[in-house]
Amino acid sequence: MTRPRMKRWLLCSLLAINLSPAQAAKVEFFDDIDTGPQVLGEEEHRYLAFGEVMYDYYREANFDAINLLLVNQQQQLFSEDTDYAELVLGDLYVTYGLPGKAEVIFNRLLAKDILSRTRAQTWLHKAALHYREGNYTDAAMILDGENMKGLEPVDEARRRLMLANIFMAEGDFTGALDYLHSVPLNTDEGRYASYNMGVALIRAGHQAQGLELLKSLLSAGGSSDQALALRDRAALASGLTELKDGNLENARADLRQVRSDGPFSEDALLALGLANYRAGDVKRALPLWLEAVRRNSSHPSVQEALMLAPRAYEELGGLPQALSGYQYAATQYREALKDIQRAIDNIAKPGWSEALLPEDENAAGLLPANTNDMAKGGELSYLYKLFSSNHFAQRFEHYRQIQQIKTMVEHWQESLPALQQSYQQQRETLSRNLPHVRGQVTGLMSRQETLSQASDKLASRIPNYVDLEKPADVANAEQAIMWKKVDALAQQFGRIPGSDHNNAIRLRRVRGLLLWDIAHQSVEQREQQVQAATQLREESQVLAQRIAAISQQIRDATLRTRDDVGQRLAAQDQKIKQIKHLTEDTLLALEQNMQADALALLHANQQKLADQLAEAHLAIARLQDSSVSGEKNQRKGS
Repeated sequence: MTRPRMKRWLLCSLLAINLSPAQAAKVEFFDDIDTGPQVLGEEEHRYLAFGEVMYDYYREANFDAINLLLVNQQQQLFSEDTDYAELVLGDLYVTYGLPGKAEVIFNRLLAKDILSRTRAQTWLHKAALHYREGNYTDAAMILDGENMKGLEPVDEARRRLMLANIFMAEGDFTGALDYLHSVPLNTDEGRYASYNMGVALIRAGHQAQGLELLKSLLSAGGSSDQALALRDRAALASGLTELKDGNLENARADLRQVRSDGPFSEDALLALGLANYRAGDVKRALPLWLEAVRRNSSHPSVQEALMLAPRAYEELGGLPQALSGYQYAATQYREALKDIQRAIDNIAKPGWSEALLPEDENAAGLLPANTNDMAKGGELSYLYKLFSSNHFAQRFEHYRQIQQIKTMVEHWQESLPALQQSYQQQRETLSRNLPHVRGQVTGLMSRQETLSQASDKLASRIPNYVDLEKPADVANAEQAIMWKKVDALAQQFGRIPGSDHNNAIRLRRVRGLLLWDIAHQSVEQREQQVQAATQLREESQVLAQRIAAISQQIRDATLRTRDDVGQRLAAQDQKIKQIKHLTEDTLLALEQNMQADALALLHANQQKLADQLAEAHLAIARLQDSSVSGEKNQRKGS
């Protein structure tokens, strides 16, 4: 036998064995699989609802996430026993500045017998709550305790960073370094922690250790915008520290690593020029400051360079260039003062804080929506310190959250009149139609009872056996009609024409054949009659159930016309108005505070620019006086 035939023979043999009677029960042809929609249980509904919450949570739509959680709690889909939902709700309460409610949830979770990882995450959230409120002692006790075991790597890094920040705040830099070294430097968290630690060490007088940390960031990896910006910032901080200590070569080496198109390029140009100037190399300092003055004149470093560049010209003997430089600086200072005044007028207008809100309510980030407009007007350049401060960021975040609450309350207020009108129309319609409907339902109930009694009576008349003494009872319609006619002829035979012997024999034959035909189908006819009577009785019962359901709906509708929904809606209207007034007052207070902070910063910049403008005018006057004195001396000598 050839090889292909052998393969086919083996394949057929295996199929025959697999499909043998002993194995036939294991064969599935997918005919009995239900491909229709499957009914979800309560746990499946709970997981789907929690998935919607987590979708909003991870896209930082915290307002939508907390609303979904609270709505599902009201619908009893989530409860205090749903640990994972409670943990997210506590974290959202922390985000919205409700530490009391958050701590109640965390304490309740910690009192339960939950998984070790969930318990560790709960302790971490509670520690973060104390950390955010400034209770560093309580936070450190939790973060450094045994309950933190079992955290995921991301949460473990977060724990160590909080501990490092707490130790830095207490001045224990050795303890902070112990926790900081365990955080990978190739992560954003590690880079930010190293930078903060380096700056803290330098401010505390430990320049060597601080510079070592800052310089380690210069060789760290990362190509994201955050990593590159942090590297520039570390190089700038290291260079400024070296410049302050007089290490000019080290300062220049660090400052050269700042990108020329980065966010800290203006500061680096100014500092690198100062390093060259202090090293006595004025010619190398001048091009750097000239490059700086071409940048945004609202930047503080550029405004400093506006006076340094003409001073370098003056030391190099270029008095005409120096005079032009001072005059150019005075012009730029005047324009900057106009920009600041426009910014002050803009901020003093009502609704300035509302203009900072992003168009997308769920958009993340701290920068305002009109960043481009503020940058064009020079307003953002003077307020960048304000927007980068944690205090203002927290206040602005609260402003955004309350603004979302106000939007939701306004939506409720707009929807409430439609609900009240719909309720009133529904009540009037029910009051108008209920009497007529009650009458119709009463008639239907009477007819249904009559039909039920008739069906029971009909069923009771069906005999339990086939009785041929009454053939019409077990005959079909045609047989019953024929039997009625034959029976009438038999009863009237002899009184009608043609009543002879032959017709009598014919009549008996017809009668016998018809009786035989009825008897032949009598059993089948009786079963059909029983089935028809049973079906009629069942339909009567179904009709009774439907009428009972309609009667219940009528009773419910009657109660609807007598309920207090209208009063409750009116009470809700008053409550919504109170909440709206409260949110408006809170928003006004927050806006006034943010305006005060912004105006204070702008006034300080305004005063500084005025001083610089005065200094530029004095320099112009000094050079003009020296020029005039030189011309007089030249005339006397000639």
